[in-house]
Amino acid sequence: MVPALVLLVLPILGPIPGLGAGLAHAQPPGDEEGTPGDATEETATTPPTVDETAAPVDEPSTETTATVTTPTAPLTPGEPPPGPPPEDEDDRPPRTYPRLVLAGGPVVGPHAFGNEECDAEEARCETKGSFLGLGGQLELRGRLWRLLYLHARGVIVGNVSPNDRVHRGVGMVGVGLGLYGRRAFGRGEYLYVGPFGDNHFEPPFYEGEVAVDEWGHHAGLLSVGFRQPLPARLAVELWGGLMIGPRSVRRVPQIEPDERVLSTFLIGLNLSWDAWP
Repeated sequence: MVPALVLLVLPILGPIPGLGAGLAHAQPPGDEEGTPGDATEETATTPPTVDETAAPVDEPSTETTATVTTPTAPLTPGEPPPGPPPEDEDDRPPRTYPRLVLAGGPVVGPHAFGNEECDAEEARCETKGSFLGLGGQLELRGRLWRLLYLHARGVIVGNVSPNDRVHRGVGMVGVGLGLYGRRAFGRGEYLYVGPFGDNHFEPPFYEGEVAVDEWGHHAGLLSVGFRQPLPARLAVELWGGLMIGPRSVRRVPQIEPDERVLSTFLIGLNLSWDAWP
């Protein structure tokens, strides 16, 4: 009986603010048909039905990534395994040791200081009897073992010194050993020195060529050089070194003989050719 009265009063009290909402909350859950309480109880008590005729659902795979393999053709005997293409080896020419090398070019040296004296009264200095060679050389090298070469050299230079020259030139023949790489080389050799021309000169503050300079015949040379390979088995070589010798004896009237061993240099620029690769 009470529920029926409540249903009759609710339409009348509905427009009153706060009252209808309070009575609505006061209703016991599940009294009306289709209320949320009834649906919750049915859902909680009634087990869900399973349609046995429905197609089974595949369970998701636990693997996150799949590996795709591409079939490869079997390798034939003697075939190298696949890999990155080999680098082009033509960019760097192979290191070779030619059996016979012919080289030649201009050369500067040797150099010999002359006699220098100064006069305080005249306030000037004079240098006489000097030597500065300028000429050319020809060289032949033969390989003994890998980097080791035996060489023979011929040199001829003229005296181009501007100071009252002594000797008109020098010819030299040398033989030695050297280590030759692709870009650099070093060597040592013996030189036989043969000066030619007049060896008389005019000493400082003298009149007339009354002094003489006598050169010996033996010298040694230690030199290093750098090579720049060119096409057609050619190369450019710049080399230079210390030349010790020959012995020099200068005789000036009324002065003790001046004996010394010349410490000078040789510098050359060669064009070499691998005559026998």
